[in-house]
Amino acid sequence: MILEHVGITVSDLGRSIRFYTEVFGFSLLRKTTVNAYLYLGDQLLELMQGDPATARPKPETTQGWNEQMWNQVPLIHLGFRVDDMEQALNKIVALGGKVVVPPDDYTPTIEHVAEVNDEKLRRAAQPIGKPYWRIADVSDPDGVILEILER
Repeated sequence: MILEHVGITVSDLGRSIRFYTEVFGFSLLRKTTVNAYLYLGDQLLELMQGDPATARPKPETTQGWNEQMWNQVPLIHLGFRVDDMEQALNKIVALGGKVVVPPDDYTPTIEHVAEVNDEKLRRAAQPIGKPYWRIADVSDPDGVILEILER
């Protein structure tokens, strides 16, 4: 298991992309209508468009997603990539964590993808070998939201 990314809910996705790219030197890896992944070296930052009026993403992405991730500002989750979703979830539950949103196949509608060679970045840029990523939301024993990704 590796730390995949850190996710932050933002009030203006475009403004935040500009901020993190121009201030900290991140590059845009991929962008959808509701989120963007930025990278610096092999480090990933996910910016998620929050909407105080609706407090949820567009309908195409709501299935299986934890609403807390779209309501809580600013730090919303840590994302961990795993090779085996079921094995990871079993271990999380056995050690006091909880499954908040069960695993779901997420097929993104991607608007931008950078060409990168790094394996971690390639896996985060777009699904490889299938049209979706497997994603689950869990909490640690203290309730911190963790996103588990099989990609």
